[in-house]
Amino acid sequence: MRFAEPLPESLELPASAVEAVLSERTRWVAVTAASNAVGTVPDLDGIVAAAHRLGARVYVDAVHATPHRRHDVAGLDIDVLGCSAYKWFGPHVGVLCARPEILEEFRPDKLNPSPDEAPDRWELGTLPFESLAGVRAAADYVLTADWEAVQAHEQALLATSLDGLRAITGVTVYGDAAERAPTVMFNVAGRTAAEVAAGLAEREIAVWHGNYYAWELEQHLGLAPHGAVRAGFVHYNDDADAERLLAAVADLSA
Repeated sequence: MRFAEPLPESLELPASAVEAVLSERTRWVAVTAASNAVGTVPDLDGIVAAAHRLGARVYVDAVHATPHRRHDVAGLDIDVLGCSAYKWFGPHVGVLCARPEILEEFRPDKLNPSPDEAPDRWELGTLPFESLAGVRAAADYVLTADWEAVQAHEQALLATSLDGLRAITGVTVYGDAAERAPTVMFNVAGRTAAEVAAGLAEREIAVWHGNYYAWELEQHLGLAPHGAVRAGFVHYNDDADAERLLAAVADLSA
């Protein structure tokens, strides 16, 4: 297994960074559609094309990106895409979208009496029908969204929060990608990420701290063991939410 390194300051992931670790032996390339830590949106077009030139397949982790932008799976020529409906306002159900021939080719571990036909052999038994009803309702909702308006609104909140956090003495913001999801990762000097998160929670501001499963990036940035604070926006947040976050962080950094 080989890891592609993001650019040092911006933490962007260009196709060239992935191409640098590809070889004729590469069989799969796994890449995020948007970092759940620093928001970076990689060059999926270039990465998919580079992988396919070598005959490798591409798995895209779209968990963090899905509530913020549309995905053209066919247009991008993605082989497998995974996400979770809880990120786009549905129940906690995982979604695996793959080419039919891939689902047929691989044989995951399963109980003997469960179906052997694809895609049913990829399930864990009787389907959670009540949850799937929620998945469909959430999908119907996001499919009706005005995604241009959503992105414009979220990017405005992101710009406000980035500018505001960078202006606060003692705050370090990680990453500066040109294209990113509305997600900010930062630390406050003199406080652990857990202390900052607790202080924000007391002010009724919900964030996450630690590594949010982005373990490799945490190691790459030298942030272990405490990680960093992560704050993010979706379309139902507003300017007041961004201003409350900035005011609270400024208070905690004083």
